[in-house]
Amino acid sequence: MEENVYDLVADFYAHDEGWNMVLRQDYAEGFLRQAAWQGADDAELRKKWQYMMMFCLYLGHAENMFGDLDEDDIIDGIAWCGRNIADFAISFGVVQEYLALLNALLLYLKGKKAISSAVAAQIAAKTLLGEDGVLHTIKADGEFTPTEARRALYATPNAPVKIFLNIGDMLQDLLDELHDYFQADEFHVDLERAIFLYQGIFSEEKPEDLETDEFWQCFWDYFLFDYHLLQDDQTPLVHFQATKLSANQELLLELRNSKLALFTIDGVNEDDMYICTDFLTQESYNLNLPLEGELDTQEMIFIGHIFYNNTMVMNYIRCLRIGKLASNRLRQVLRACYEWFLIQEPNGTWQDFVARHPMAVRHMTYLYSVSLKLGGFEQHTEVQNYTPPVVVEPADAVTLCLEKILSSYHFAQRDIMLATRMWLDFAQEEGTSFQKPEQWAAGVITNYVRLNAVYSYSDQRLAEMCWQVPLVTLRLTADKIKQKLKIEKHDPRYCNEESFLMMLFSS
Repeated sequence: MEENVYDLVADFYAHDEGWNMVLRQDYAEGFLRQAAWQGADDAELRKKWQYMMMFCLYLGHAENMFGDLDEDDIIDGIAWCGRNIADFAISFGVVQEYLALLNALLLYLKGKKAISSAVAAQIAAKTLLGEDGVLHTIKADGEFTPTEARRALYATPNAPVKIFLNIGDMLQDLLDELHDYFQADEFHVDLERAIFLYQGIFSEEKPEDLETDEFWQCFWDYFLFDYHLLQDDQTPLVHFQATKLSANQELLLELRNSKLALFTIDGVNEDDMYICTDFLTQESYNLNLPLEGELDTQEMIFIGHIFYNNTMVMNYIRCLRIGKLASNRLRQVLRACYEWFLIQEPNGTWQDFVARHPMAVRHMTYLYSVSLKLGGFEQHTEVQNYTPPVVVEPADAVTLCLEKILSSYHFAQRDIMLATRMWLDFAQEEGTSFQKPEQWAAGVITNYVRLNAVYSYSDQRLAEMCWQVPLVTLRLTADKIKQKLKIEKHDPRYCNEESFLMMLFSS
């Protein structure tokens, strides 16, 4: 059964009874019942309650009370809501409607003898609402106009993060937009590759599990937040935000800054938030988690996307039971993986590693939660103190060949970047001019394919891909590059995500 407006009011006060100090629940409900008696339908009542909730949030941040309001407070409150509440879009009509609601509420509260004066909203309306239909004093973004420097100086500070009142509905709308957009034909190869990375290498799920809602919910959680698209190496969320197609742009901006986190739960604080510790960095944060109250969180590890200033996670969160011994082994293997990653990205953080290799983190956490017999990360390398080359513009002829050949065969933008690094490393070591760039590009691509050890291309096929370079030439240039750079299998300087997963699987 759909919630009515009074259910929404009850939920608001049940979450934090402290709101009664700002506006008593019986006053809020009484005002809405009076509006209903006067003919307001459910949609109108919901809008009135939303405006009331917004102003309560403002008063909470301003540490002010309804009985103390003057016209300057009303103006400050409207501007604050415009800057901080995603659901409040400032315009002449919206502000006019908001002021009418506040005026009616103040009159109701005065009638209940809860306040002594009810004129603040009426006076504020004279300042804000011009007879010409132009909004004065406040701009569309909630900032004050240049002539209102004093108001700007004494304005209530902004909330730490943007506030979304209807985040559940907005999130579902956004997910529907994303699903529709990324199921277009142009993303077919990306979806196939993402399913392979998510399910193919380790086969976490049985084939029939591909039909379950849980599989697809978890897959889309990975694809939208973690997967890197072939064409631009952006996550789908970042890519979609750049298109400006979403009707939920502000929420999209918030979500694109989320991060995949592996964490444990230490307890619950006085605000019913879970006290969590990041499994990899030991950072502490408090999260609002969608968990059953009786769930035993001892010896459990959680994987989810944290956003909203490290206070919330997406609805989908995976929890796995893992003992202390397996937990220590998991931490050791992920530390070894991180150190391998640091060879390629010397300035990389733990967050950079998780963002670049999300399936390594997901898969290894799952595997260590179900088996104690796994080994560690057994890979070794002679590469030390690697400094990635600086990519200069304009690109040279070999780099241009690499991009054209690799992109035409659906190699990722990340692959093109890593192959380009290999070429620049070699060119710097060799220090001579190069003729016939397609031949050197073929040598680079051959080494790149061989070292990553996840492709089935033969040398003959590579020669055909590289604009029919003679097979003997391809092998000569490939061998020269390999010897000069001392390229290893799964070379940490140039290994991609698939190669990284293959190393873990072979370990």
